[in-house]
Amino acid sequence: MPLYETVIIARQDLASDDVDKLSEKFSKIITDDGGKIISTEYWGLRNFAYKIKKYSRGHYILLNIDAKVSSVKELERVVGFNEDVLRCLFFKVDKHEDKTSLFVAKNAASAKSESKKEDKKPSELDLKIASVRIEV
Repeated sequence: MPLYETVIIARQDLASDDVDKLSEKFSKIITDDGGKIISTEYWGLRNFAYKIKKYSRGHYILLNIDAKVSSVKELERVVGFNEDVLRCLFFKVDKHEDKTSLFVAKNAASAKSESKKEDKKPSELDLKIASVRIEV
């Protein structure tokens, strides 16, 4: 079966659970028709270069798909009708990339929990800057 990569941009006001449900819904369309989802990557909430439908940010989702053309066309049709999707792009590829990007999470909920775990200790420079007081 042909290989595809699909990038979907969802609205910024969706909760992380809603973004996960949306990607699961799209994955189910492919798997119900006999295709496979090779991987799902959540790229996070990112700023746009320009506004799209009055939104300045969006949730980016990448789906690596191994499916028939008919099931990908059906996914394209369903994504087009979904009000939560701002933009989508489908690529036919020769092979999927083995390694993932550095800013990737498996889903939106795990990305949110990982960012909470990441409590960085302030650097020496940050401590010095915080200690400086300017009096006028």
